[in-house]
Amino acid sequence: MNEWDKRYSESGYAYGTEPNDFLKQNFSTIQRGKVLSITEGEGRNAVFLAKQGYQVTAIDSSIVAINKAEQLAPSIR
Repeated sequence: MNEWDKRYSESGYAYGTEPNDFLKQNFSTIQRGKVLSITEGEGRNAVFLAKQGYQVTAIDSSIVAINKAEQLAPSIR
């Protein structure tokens, strides 16, 4: 288990479920369409973007984080 898997194995979401402030304030400057979100973690930013209508592909090196991201957005695919 890598360090990020250990961090994300804790209960709850390490950084919460709301998008980070920068993204929340600036997402409208991103052209609508496909977005690649790298080092996504537990999915808070990817879920937010998907809810805004973007087609998001999110990746992370932590399988634990990816699993939590999928739990955060069960209806967004």
